[in-house]
Amino acid sequence: MDNTQLYLAIGLPVFAVMMGILASMIQITAINARMTSLETTMNARFSSIEGRFSSLESRFDTLIGKVVEIDNRMTRVEALLERH
Repeated sequence: MDNTQLYLAIGLPVFAVMMGILASMIQITAINARMTSLETTMNARFSSIEGRFSSLESRFDTLIGKVVEIDNRMTRVEALLERH
C-alpha cells in the first residue's frame, strides 16, 4: 500500500462525513430561517388582532349571554314538562 492509497482510504470517508455535516448545517439554517419567518408572520397577525380584541371579547360575552339565556329557558321547559 503506497501513500496515495492510504490518503484515499482515510480521506474519502472523512470527506463524506464532512459533506454530510455541511449539508445538515445548511438544512438547519434553512429551517431556522423558515421558523423565524413564521414567528414574524404570527406576531404580525396577533398584533393586528389585539386592536380588535375588545370587539371580539364583547361578541363572546354576548354569545355566552345568549347560551345562558337558552339554558335558562330549557330548564323552565323541563320543569314544566316534569309537572305534567
